[in-house]
Amino acid sequence: MSSANHKRIEIAASPPCAEFRPRFDAKAKSPSQPPSRNGDRGGRLASIVVFILTAVLVAFATNLSMHLVNLRMQSLGISEFHIGISVATQALGIVLVAPFAKHVIAALGIRRTFMLGALISSSTLIAFNFVALPVALAALRLVFATGLALLFVVSESLVITRTSADNRGKVIGWYATGLAVGTTAGPAFITLTGVAGTEPLLWSAAFFWLAAAPLLLYVKPGQVLAPVIRNSSFAAIKLVPIAFVTAFVFGIVDNGGLSMLSVYSTLNGYDYGNAAILASAAMMGGIALQIPLGLAANKSQPRIVLLLCGVGSILLLALLPKAMHTQSEALSVSFLLGGLLEGFYTVGLICIARQCRTIGISSANGCFISFCGFGEFVGPLTTGTGIQFLGSEGFVVVLTALLACYIVMVVSLGEAGEAARARNATAVAA
Repeated sequence: MSSANHKRIEIAASPPCAEFRPRFDAKAKSPSQPPSRNGDRGGRLASIVVFILTAVLVAFATNLSMHLVNLRMQSLGISEFHIGISVATQALGIVLVAPFAKHVIAALGIRRTFMLGALISSSTLIAFNFVALPVALAALRLVFATGLALLFVVSESLVITRTSADNRGKVIGWYATGLAVGTTAGPAFITLTGVAGTEPLLWSAAFFWLAAAPLLLYVKPGQVLAPVIRNSSFAAIKLVPIAFVTAFVFGIVDNGGLSMLSVYSTLNGYDYGNAAILASAAMMGGIALQIPLGLAANKSQPRIVLLLCGVGSILLLALLPKAMHTQSEALSVSFLLGGLLEGFYTVGLICIARQCRTIGISSANGCFISFCGFGEFVGPLTTGTGIQFLGSEGFVVVLTALLACYIVMVVSLGEAGEAARARNATAVAA
């Protein structure tokens, strides 16, 4: 088969780019049935709502179950070292499995892949009730990560495929906002269920199936919504490297920065209650600023918004040590810092949505999630080491150095990314 035929197959199998979508729609509709823009718009809006709701419920169930398992391990007398190992094992599991989720989707389809992910995740959670050895718990978390990777790739890919040039920033902004809400609200549910016994695990398992309900009700069996091309993940990395560098950096600043903010606060004299308030302010910033950042990235170059997020975060980190002396100032800095750092994920997804349709959204998104998971694994190690050797200021120094390196990489990769996209466009045209 010729290379030109391969290109035609790729274009036909991928969701069409925004500028070509009217041409495809015009060919697909019969002349006797004029297009109904209101109907199309209503159907697209319904799918966006359903897919965002699904992703939010996945985030809620995931964060709920992660904190629940950690607390149960602690209640069993398992050391913090072994708890950390099991958390790292779960992160590595997502890193390893996410890039291969595209093959599962290609073989089973959207519905069955999501149901498989929900089955693995819920079954593993219930199995935690019968295991107490640290090695066995770590092995279970590795299996648990397999289900999570499938759920993440399916739900997030579906949201991205519903975007177009006119709504991309708004949709991904709303998605990131919902994701932040779900992630924040998950652990709070533990106050209602407690930690001990089988009931909390059953509740957590049920939420994974609740997340599947909107998708199963909306998507018909056999319906194709996000076709997958079995391209190598390296193709996506070459096409838009900034997105994957951003995913890795986000994982570090999220799990090593925002999650460690409460530790930094206690080292600066805050009690546990006020430290939690500062961490909550950062989470609220992550919720509030994603829609404005998404709209800005869609109207301008995402690379510019990423640079602004990086520079702004460095300035806020520079202000943080002095701001810690006044709680109101510390709350303001934490709020803005949380919003800008969370913005890396939002704008990174917009880069995927804009540039990776011809490669396959599921392929690119699986790789994006894998890079993010690797950053989540590395993050606490970097900031924890900085605090260990430099004291509380090590938190600021490590994050500032990381963001400075990231800014240099974004600037240097900008021209390389433009050249790669130009080569890809030339190959598709041929």
